[in-house]
Amino acid sequence: MKTQSEDTLQTANLAAYISDGTPRDVAALYASLPGRAAVSDFGPFDNNLVVLDTETTGLTMDYDDLMQIAAARVEGGRVVDWYVTFVNPGIFIPAEIMRLTGIHETDLIGAPTPAEAVSGLVDFVGDATLVAHNAAFDRGQITKHPEAACLKDNLWVDTLDLARIALPRLKSYRLTDLVHAFGTTASSHRADDDVAATVEVLRILLAGVDALPDELLETIAALATRDQWPTSEVFRHFARTHAQRQGKTYDESQNALVRGAFTLKSLRKQRLRALPARPAKTDAAAPNAPLPTFATTDEVEAAFAPDGLVGSLYPDYELRDEQVIMAKAVNRAFARSENLAVEAGTGVGKSMAYLVPALLGARRSNIAVGVATKTNALLDQLVFHELPALSAALEARGQQPLAYAALKGLAHYPCLRRIDNLVNRGIRVIDNDDEIQTSAPGTAALLTFVSQTDYDDADSLHFDPRLVSRWDFTSTSSECLKRKCPYFGQGCFGHGARRAAENADIVVTNHALLFADVEADGGLLPPIRYWVIDEAHGAEEEAREAFAVEFRSEDLLRLADRAAAEDAARNLFRRAVRRDPRCQEQADKVIAAGQPFSAAAREYAREVKKLKKFCQNQRGNRVNFGEAVWLSEDIRNEVTFREVAAAGERCMRLATPVIDQATQLVAVLASIDAPADLQNEVGTFCFDMRELVAAADVVFGTSDPRYVYSAYVFQKADKLIERLCAQIIDVGDHLNATFYRRVHSVVFTSATLTVGGSFEAFSRSMGLNRDEFSQSRTLKLDSSFDFDDHMVIYVPTDIPEYNARNAGPYLEKLQELLVGAHKASHGGLLTLFANRADMDACYDAVQPALDEEGLVLERQRQGASFKTLRDLFINDRDASLFALKSFWAGFDAPGETLRGVIIPKLPFVPPTDPLSRVREDRDPNAWTHYALTAAVIDTRQAVGRLIRKADDRGIIILADSRILTKGYGKTVLASMPSKNIRRLTCDDIVKDIRRQLG
Repeated sequence: MKTQSEDTLQTANLAAYISDGTPRDVAALYASLPGRAAVSDFGPFDNNLVVLDTETTGLTMDYDDLMQIAAARVEGGRVVDWYVTFVNPGIFIPAEIMRLTGIHETDLIGAPTPAEAVSGLVDFVGDATLVAHNAAFDRGQITKHPEAACLKDNLWVDTLDLARIALPRLKSYRLTDLVHAFGTTASSHRADDDVAATVEVLRILLAGVDALPDELLETIAALATRDQWPTSEVFRHFARTHAQRQGKTYDESQNALVRGAFTLKSLRKQRLRALPARPAKTDAAAPNAPLPTFATTDEVEAAFAPDGLVGSLYPDYELRDEQVIMAKAVNRAFARSENLAVEAGTGVGKSMAYLVPALLGARRSNIAVGVATKTNALLDQLVFHELPALSAALEARGQQPLAYAALKGLAHYPCLRRIDNLVNRGIRVIDNDDEIQTSAPGTAALLTFVSQTDYDDADSLHFDPRLVSRWDFTSTSSECLKRKCPYFGQGCFGHGARRAAENADIVVTNHALLFADVEADGGLLPPIRYWVIDEAHGAEEEAREAFAVEFRSEDLLRLADRAAAEDAARNLFRRAVRRDPRCQEQADKVIAAGQPFSAAAREYAREVKKLKKFCQNQRGNRVNFGEAVWLSEDIRNEVTFREVAAAGERCMRLATPVIDQATQLVAVLASIDAPADLQNEVGTFCFDMRELVAAADVVFGTSDPRYVYSAYVFQKADKLIERLCAQIIDVGDHLNATFYRRVHSVVFTSATLTVGGSFEAFSRSMGLNRDEFSQSRTLKLDSSFDFDDHMVIYVPTDIPEYNARNAGPYLEKLQELLVGAHKASHGGLLTLFANRADMDACYDAVQPALDEEGLVLERQRQGASFKTLRDLFINDRDASLFALKSFWAGFDAPGETLRGVIIPKLPFVPPTDPLSRVREDRDPNAWTHYALTAAVIDTRQAVGRLIRKADDRGIIILADSRILTKGYGKTVLASMPSKNIRRLTCDDIVKDIRRQLG
């Protein structure tokens, strides 16, 4: 029997693995599962089980093979027998695989061949049910050998499917994480250890399935047959068992959702029944609205006292003068309806410094205050940590809890109508090399996510896009049926989230949605007149993206297919006729108009590829990923561009009759009372077509000096995904004409807003101080951390200058420095590259040398998960990482895990960048005003990864010789947080690091 302390430890472990925002009752359910598992009888899934795992030389079925098999016979949750053997695959084993598994080639000497090993497994398994984590992989690797083909007839149960479906609110479904969440045993990636781990979690997962509502179990069980999805047998067993407990007969031939025993609407009603009602907020800009009042200076100071609101949150609270200064400045800006830009160094505590005056003012005047962040990491930190803590502190003082809400774009949320359609249309099945894959597990996970979630977004859900794509269960604003939707209202995730935000004291969103709302004239967010824009160093870039106009070949061809494709699966109007034959006459007119439009669209998509002649790097790989070509006035006047423009304009002329006929079809559908979703789908097509025509008019029409025009072209002839783009050059001017006139006060804040101590560049980029609406004060608060003592910055004196045409000498010296630095520090370094080519070249040269020393080095591969790499780095004290731009900001690894940051090259924008080139044409000092400023801010962000807590220590290497040879080097160094700067040779840097960190 577990002790109370063991239960407490297990609950604490589990809490770390449950997604932020999970309802309390769901978290409590998860915590109860080990206890339920201990006293439950799971019938056929308690006996005659074989849990197995394999280790292979890689992840491909064709080229890789087995190198270990482990299987355990399980009865009543206990292992009663083992079959474990190494396997000699007879092929090369990559070093990464050996490091990951701990299996080396010497272990495989004398081991049986794959054929011999799987024959032994067949004898061991017999007719048992097989259980594995990601069973399709193990099943494929084993049964591809003829000797084990008979095991295809056994029932295979996938614990990965069970975990994703029964526990949709967990952060991770890796076997190691599941074991850590519910127990104490760790998996080491050896097959026998992984089998033991799977045995531990299996009964907990079965208990999770057993805890699902009866009707939900029936629905999941009916999604697919055993042949299509073997794991569905688990859900059928529990659906049958639940029915028997209640004296009912379980009818396996019916789909519960179709026959009405279970509906998403009732599921949502049950989930949301306990949410508190909130009073509506006042729009401070509405006619006759009272003038908002905010806290007094004394009240703000009192909140930060040791016995105040903030002081009560931390047992070891220490008053920070900089935090109080910032809080009072934010409160003053709100009270006076002024704008404010605050640079607050690491350790100031800027989140609390703006949240406290925001919540005090919001509650006093019954208004909403908005907070916009750039990264999801900070958004989650605010919504799931800081704001709940403040709310709890208010309740502890006998006050009403704080009302707060997170809000993202509609496409981030699950759409109940689309999930309903996904279930009712039947599952998608792919027969992939004799292995059947189905959308049933993804659909089932969606259903349980809906049953265990209030208003969270679906960003944490990831499925095989071939089987369940995001577009299958999300909806954009133009696609949403709104009031015509049967799920519209509080139950809807997207609109329910907005309703919650309309009644919240604090609304937290992201930069993208804030600036999209600016462009939509306030149509996307509640009417908020007081804003804090955190991580404001990235606001200009996000705003420019939101205000951009794009003409995409991909969108054009998609719409052409919807109008003219022969295949009804792609042609919206052929499907419309099938659903309601009464609209055939008008639908045929749309299709007829769509034929010439479709032909012109394909002609344009081929024609636009001619613009690749203007690419600066036609022989390199960059053009394959889409190189930005500046469409200068000279290029726009060239024959090639005029031919492309003519093709685009011809296409848009032919789009007009398609829009006209489709618009008439909308009227026909309304007159015959056609299904609401069909009316909306045709209406969305019309909207998208009009948007496309408007974009073409901007991109191909007379050039506007407010815009920079660019084209993104691709080398491959069959990759028709070019896009032409018009971006606003002066974002600040646009904000002056829109945003600042609509709001009362905006507070911009970040740890990096200044260059050389000046706010000039930031103010210019955001359009501050241009008129009465954009006047702004500034405040610079240095960090309370002792950077000079805790951070050493090295600048190598003997590294060659980087030359893009001949980077060899620079890279060779850099690689030598990287090897030396990693050995001297025993790992724990983060190297931040400006481009993938340099990173890959350095990794190939450095990794083998570090591997010989037993040091782990990973790199950010294409498609790699940010979270996975972060977790790998944090969980291994001596691991090091080579990474790209996504790690320059928003990556936190406090403590000894991160002991140094290396920046090989200052992150200047490429000289071919369209925005930079048009700025240079207009401003002789553009490079200093813009390119240098951006590089310094990005470098400051990267350096800021190192010191996240007062006791953190480490080193920085700025391996760019231009810092010493160019005049702007002084500006770069003057902007660094530490003045402990050492200019040394590479060899001496390595020696000094050994003294500092060795």
